[in-house]
Amino acid sequence: MKRDTIKGLFRANLPQFIWMSFPVYIGSFIYALEAEDKDPEWVPITLFLITVTILVAIAEFANTYADRDEDWLYVPSNPIVTGEVSADTAGKAFLIQNIAGGIFLIALMAVTRNYWLTLALAAGWAVGYAYSMPPFRFKERVVGPFFFALGITLKPIVGWLVIGPLNDFMIAFAIFLFVWLIAFQISGDKLRKTSLALNHGIIQPEEGSSAYEIGTVGLKLKLKTAIFLESAIGLGAFVLVPVFWYLEIFDMKLSIALLTLPLLFMVLTVVARIRDPLRNADKCSQLAGVVYSFIILSYCGVALASVLHWAITALICVVFLAVFRLLFRFTHPFGEAYRVL
Repeated sequence: MKRDTIKGLFRANLPQFIWMSFPVYIGSFIYALEAEDKDPEWVPITLFLITVTILVAIAEFANTYADRDEDWLYVPSNPIVTGEVSADTAGKAFLIQNIAGGIFLIALMAVTRNYWLTLALAAGWAVGYAYSMPPFRFKERVVGPFFFALGITLKPIVGWLVIGPLNDFMIAFAIFLFVWLIAFQISGDKLRKTSLALNHGIIQPEEGSSAYEIGTVGLKLKLKTAIFLESAIGLGAFVLVPVFWYLEIFDMKLSIALLTLPLLFMVLTVVARIRDPLRNADKCSQLAGVVYSFIILSYCGVALASVLHWAITALICVVFLAVFRLLFRFTHPFGEAYRVL
């Protein structure tokens, strides 16, 4: 196999997003171990990390493969679009990944006998597939943001289930994350694509009507409605944080962490969208990505700080961001305009 093909297959899996899943798992491991008051069992944890990495890669690869005909506009650095990987080779690689995912999932079930974990991982696998691949292709339907949010919200849940049963804290964090991710999908994908389609003349407002009246790409809602939902749901998710704090489900450290940098960048996203929703589409997409990064690093960082010195915790979070940046610059799946801020 040619070197460019191997590099293209690596990029097709969007490794930067796989990498930024690990802080979520680490946070869940630590929180769950503290809740269960037990020591880690490294064999099932290691097998889980291998299995979930393959399953997340499948979801990312499915998106790359299924969108190959439209990514000349939306994701021009898609390796199938650039010619680094042929559609035939990508299809074969995708099949191999799914077989490997099935083998490791069965192995994990055999080792752990944890059927809730197996069911949650299988659900994530199915959601990742149905979100991008026909005949389902939920990403092009109004329910797309819900399936996107569900797929990512399962990450902290499965990490927790490796250790023990869910508790109120994990359920509350999953609710917060799920709600915010709906807004993230609207901002980072639907509104970004709509802006690109408008700029390239693929979609146009009807004569005499405003651009805000057009249908949002892949969402089947008017642009003005999608913008309102992005802002209302995105900010509304952070209202849940003090509620869970008041109910003593979130502790003070996590609540403050979520209400500082993540909330600040969410507000900046809304402000940029209000100032010019179409011209600022790229900026809003990047800002939303920053919000997500700080949410998961807050989740992981507060957990790590309970077992490590704060300086070491900060260093680990910086390393996660630095590696993410390097991987993003290597793969830059959205082209030059979408390099990290």
